[in-house]
Amino acid sequence: MTNKLGNSISQSDKGLLGSLEAEIALSLKQSSQESSDWPDPADWIEEHFWIPELKGPIVLEPYQRAALREALRRDEKGDFVYSTIIWSDVKKSAKSTICAAVVLYFAMHTTWGEIYMIANDLKQADSRVAKYYRRALDLNKDFKGTWSQRGYTMTMKETKTTVEAIPIDPSGEAGSNADLIQFSELWGAHESAKQKMFAEMTLSPTKHGQSLRWVESYAGYTDESELLYGLYRRGIEDGELIWPDRKFHTNFGPDSALNIKAEGRMLCLWNQEPRCPWQTAEYYEEEEKLLLPGEFRRMHRNEWVTSVETFVPIEWWDACKVDVLPEYNQKTAMVISMDAGVSNDPFGIIMVYRDPLDKERVVLKYAQRWLPPKGGKINFQGTERHPGPEMELEKRIDENNVVMVAYDPYQLEDMAGRWRRKRVVWMYAFEQGARRLRADSMLRAKIRDKGIVHDGSFDVVRENLLNANAKITSEELEDSKLRIVKKTKDKKVDLAVALSMAVHEAMRLNI
Repeated sequence: MTNKLGNSISQSDKGLLGSLEAEIALSLKQSSQESSDWPDPADWIEEHFWIPELKGPIVLEPYQRAALREALRRDEKGDFVYSTIIWSDVKKSAKSTICAAVVLYFAMHTTWGEIYMIANDLKQADSRVAKYYRRALDLNKDFKGTWSQRGYTMTMKETKTTVEAIPIDPSGEAGSNADLIQFSELWGAHESAKQKMFAEMTLSPTKHGQSLRWVESYAGYTDESELLYGLYRRGIEDGELIWPDRKFHTNFGPDSALNIKAEGRMLCLWNQEPRCPWQTAEYYEEEEKLLLPGEFRRMHRNEWVTSVETFVPIEWWDACKVDVLPEYNQKTAMVISMDAGVSNDPFGIIMVYRDPLDKERVVLKYAQRWLPPKGGKINFQGTERHPGPEMELEKRIDENNVVMVAYDPYQLEDMAGRWRRKRVVWMYAFEQGARRLRADSMLRAKIRDKGIVHDGSFDVVRENLLNANAKITSEELEDSKLRIVKKTKDKKVDLAVALSMAVHEAMRLNI
């Protein structure tokens, strides 16, 4: 055995070294905090953690108070009973606020401690738990002058504990010696870097029993949120119910047991019942109208769902049918959109305009799709008797006041380039990333709210909508979006995608 300098270490020295390391570890553990000096967490939070809604301290619900005391319970040696807390609750149950309160509780009672608040990006890390933490310090005049901030790091002047908001960066944050590690919305941690970050930000053995990993999130997707789903299955499916005979208030039914379980040193709260006074029936009635059914269950009932479901109930589309289309003439501004796949996929063209009497409504004026012959490709020009997409596009432009032709640049850039040289028409390359997410989400909302109308003559559009699923994604975790995808590989959705682009641009241009 050698030391770091490469010198050999004798057998007698090994025992001495082992004893020294043990003493150092014990000293570090004891110096991190005096557990006997820590007050009851729920009582302390309800006295010191201020929120703007009450212009004073937060008032915890009974189930939150009980769960907090269990999560931060210590044994007879003064060690925390648990090292990992999964705090999962329905949306708008103050789970991020409670997490911020736990951070403040730790920061005020840990000497020379390290606390990390981690989210999927720096903006989210700083705008969720860290924001609520700073806000509580600002609101409570007793904390004035007790802390300082530099960048994304806050330091408590008396305890010297630092609280830092950091993004997912597994290489940059490896090797921390944290007293508290907090993860926000772990349902979104499905990339390998995020999973690696969770592994790297592990608790130090020198602080075993005196440090915590705290995860706050609602449910995710069974086919994507592997990290959180694994914790859920371990905590809830394998865990033992803490209070099987104790009942807690629920808003829309009889009092029920709280789904909080222990498995080893993990405590998992997985509440699926609205229990807070502001979670009213009226609130959920409105939310259920706006969200995809799976998204409603995931956020507001904390249920696991898949990331794919039907784009729209076809009854919504059928309800958009009108007997007579809103009035239009040769001066009415039209938007055309085109979508095409690879050589064996269809080509679709859509034309829409906005209702002159109701600018929030978009009118489907024209739709056509071309299918490639078996083993061949679509004839883009076509003939007078059987015009192809380019000939049909020229006809639509000649007969109408077309202000834009939006297209998917992946397959149609060459055609768009020819048209730019051929005619004075705005050929707009419709970006298929974030803009498509917004457009597909908008189309679903328009169909749901009868914000798009048609005369029922476009069966091929109806067929494409029947073929479409919604793939849930998110640019920002607070702003979930969806993308139109095929229900199966052989199903076609080109006209649904073209309709999405056309509706989005017609609304954006305010024509």
